[in-house]
Amino acid sequence: MINEAILKDTIRDIIKNVIQEELSEAGTGSVKNQVIKSATAGSIDDGFVEDVTVATMQETFFIPNPYDRDGYMKMKEFTSGRLGIWRAGPRSLTKAYMRFLADHSAAQNAVWSDVDVTLVEDLGFIKLSTIAADKAEYIKNPNTGKKLTDEAVETVKKNTVKNLNVQIVFVDGLSSRAIEKNAADFLPALQQGLDSLGITYSTPFFVTNGRVAIGDEIGEITDADVIAVFCGERPGLNSTGSMGAYITYKPTVGMEEARRTVISNIHELGTAPVEAGAQIAELCQTMLKNKMSGVDLKLV
Repeated sequence: MINEAILKDTIRDIIKNVIQEELSEAGTGSVKNQVIKSATAGSIDDGFVEDVTVATMQETFFIPNPYDRDGYMKMKEFTSGRLGIWRAGPRSLTKAYMRFLADHSAAQNAVWSDVDVTLVEDLGFIKLSTIAADKAEYIKNPNTGKKLTDEAVETVKKNTVKNLNVQIVFVDGLSSRAIEKNAADFLPALQQGLDSLGITYSTPFFVTNGRVAIGDEIGEITDADVIAVFCGERPGLNSTGSMGAYITYKPTVGMEEARRTVISNIHELGTAPVEAGAQIAELCQTMLKNKMSGVDLKLV
């Protein structure tokens, strides 16, 4: 993580550089220097720093005098990639680099922070833990996120429902933000879809410091027909709150990954949580009918 003092110094330098870049075509000499000094002092005195993340990457465009601005902006509607951010000699513009630092920091925070306990309680999840001692061990040793503690195993056994069609499992994974942003909208849609199809399910489990494969152990304990794991995906610079669905028919510990059916990018700018919930309910129905998942399940 970036040291706070270093970050403040960096922001002050960035403010000066941004103003210099933006005024580079507006004049030179003492007038320009006076404007820079005044603007910089004002920004620092009131403690205000503009939030560079307000504009989406689709709206961000720094190319001066473009040949076809409208055409470029139309193209940017289809991607959140860093297109049109321009340059200052061999380096990025300071304001583009500042946005990169902000997005990178958000991605780090998504990995290292924990899901709000209040959300877990409000949604009625049953809490489980893996053998990972803490977040640091979980990150450094992925295998610790694939096995439940002895206490968690007993909790699963006590809450196992016999002859269950679908066991729902939420896992923080590599993005706590993904669960916080999507679970509250996604879960009711999934449950409503399962209800309408006559598919039985039980109270969802929530696993801290867990990986996708933790669902395999839960599957063996509960013997549910389908295990549906919803996990925070590894964050990117433009997507820190993406949730993935990993659904498996009769999973077993150590099984091949090809047995999972995956739906990724569940978030507001990808597949909307409510829409994903309805789709996954139908997917569970298909798995129950065909008694298979992953590459063996042929979806039309």
